[in-house]
Amino acid sequence: MLAPINPSLKLSWERSRMYGVNPAKSEEAILEAAELERYRKERRQFLHSITPTLERLYGWLKTSHSMVLVSDSSGYILENMGDPAFVSDAQKVHLSKGACWAEQVKGTNAIGTVIAEKQPLAVLGTDHYCEENRFLFCAASPIFDPSGDLLAVLDISGYHKEYHPSVLAMIDVMARNVEDWLLINRPDRQVVLALYPEQDNRHPALLAVNEEGVITGANREARSLFHLHAAKLAGRPLSELITGAELLLQRSGSCSSQEVHVICKAHDRTSKLVGSLLMDTRPPLIAYREDSAKKAAKPAQTSGNSSIKYTFADIFGSDPDFQTALQLAKRAAATEYSILITGESGTGKEMVSQAIHAASPRSGRPFVALNCGAIARSLMESELFGYEAGAFTGAKQTGHPGKIEMANGGTLFLDEIAEMPPDVQVALLRVLQEFTLTRVGGVRPIQVDVRIIAATHKDLWQEVQEGRFRADLFYRLQGINIVLPPLRKRNDRLVLAEHLLETVAKELGGVALSLSQEAKKLIEQYEWPGNVRELIAALRQAAFLSQGECIGIRHFPPYILNSLAKNGEKASHSLEAVEHETILAALKAADGNIAQAARMLGIGRNTLYRKIKKIT
Repeated sequence: MLAPINPSLKLSWERSRMYGVNPAKSEEAILEAAELERYRKERRQFLHSITPTLERLYGWLKTSHSMVLVSDSSGYILENMGDPAFVSDAQKVHLSKGACWAEQVKGTNAIGTVIAEKQPLAVLGTDHYCEENRFLFCAASPIFDPSGDLLAVLDISGYHKEYHPSVLAMIDVMARNVEDWLLINRPDRQVVLALYPEQDNRHPALLAVNEEGVITGANREARSLFHLHAAKLAGRPLSELITGAELLLQRSGSCSSQEVHVICKAHDRTSKLVGSLLMDTRPPLIAYREDSAKKAAKPAQTSGNSSIKYTFADIFGSDPDFQTALQLAKRAAATEYSILITGESGTGKEMVSQAIHAASPRSGRPFVALNCGAIARSLMESELFGYEAGAFTGAKQTGHPGKIEMANGGTLFLDEIAEMPPDVQVALLRVLQEFTLTRVGGVRPIQVDVRIIAATHKDLWQEVQEGRFRADLFYRLQGINIVLPPLRKRNDRLVLAEHLLETVAKELGGVALSLSQEAKKLIEQYEWPGNVRELIAALRQAAFLSQGECIGIRHFPPYILNSLAKNGEKASHSLEAVEHETILAALKAADGNIAQAARMLGIGRNTLYRKIKKIT
């Protein structure tokens, strides 16, 4: 009787025989399209969390004759990405979305056997129980939720002759990173502690602890460290397992920003650990001593404070994803959590941040904004933390408060946070841990009470993975993550455009403005890479050129029309005819002034002369 080459898979083969799996031709269990869609929808939150990991792995694997997959705890594949050539071969054995790869269906294979044995493993070539799968290698690792229950399986599959042992190590590290992400990003208030043995700073053991010091979750390393299943860890006071736990949980004093030594008590044995507070989303009154809070200075009243222009009532949108983001923002406004807003440029990140502040308990205090990408690296530290008199050449003799001091008692909005230099990231982290800052050139610590709202158009987690952003600061900023969808993915583009047109009409003195059918079609077909900011700018130009008439496509900026033409979109006019009409409209609006018309059209005067010559 055949047996696997790898002896550790012998029990799996025995289970496969017990299940009655036919090695010559296995049965198939595949979800219908509608059922798969419902299945994925039920697991939408998890898929949203793991998609960045899948995309990173796909980036590495798309030319390596392999693919990455994730299944649920029953073995149904929820998502797969990879080299198209290999994906095509994999589909022949139904290694694709909707198919079940549990041992009961497919016999010994990485996904099904990981589900059964709950540990990372690889199944290579003839170690697969079913003959049709023996052209594969499959390396997989389990993903456990913070309670220690199996949530999913992450897998890389490829041609078995191209397998390298590093694949299993890589997939296991990525699975553990996903577990840590799930633990850290739970919405409930918590402290996350990082623990690891002395002289060993490999993947840390993470413990989630609530405000009372009771353990609420753990990662795989923590369960191994204490020799306990997560279910036996949850609900236990941290002090039962660690001597010196109070040092880790305090927020004031030097210990909160440094590693501390504690004693682990496990199975009647003790061992020394290095521990640190990785993330803290406790409210400020719990986060630092009450006597220190009472001594906090009043907000600095300076001309640097930004005024609030937008509330939630000013933000328009009916798209379901956009409405979901707004509802999350409204709920977040009532909390003291740090907030990270992600979205492409022009999606309204600062509008939402202002609205959050206006709806928060801090609404009567300052809202201060700083664009981290618009400040020279050499000036970033003094801009953020302020400076004392004579701190550097050109410094004011009276010194100057930084943006954090200006926002004391209120909200600091850090736009394009991913552009913050590494050394400033370290200093900001210290402020968020200690609630104190020291000005450049100063020695006196200044107590501050600031809520941080950060924003970025980049994938900040990928920035962490690639070493451009500090992981510990990322975790500090990850109180609540709000994702604003790009305009091209919103289904309310036309309604939004008509709403914005009302504002433009008021700017132009109340003229009557409307969109032609062709203009409406343009708004729905164009990609809008600049998002809402681009849309409002295009509407302003179109309204101005139309001079109160019905706005047609000829009134829109030429670059938009060129883009549509390049993408194969055909308007009722030829591109050349539209260009001619646009030029004539600009000349009419400028009363024949060539220079002014050229500025309206965004082209040079000589270029406009050449185009006019073609028309005539």
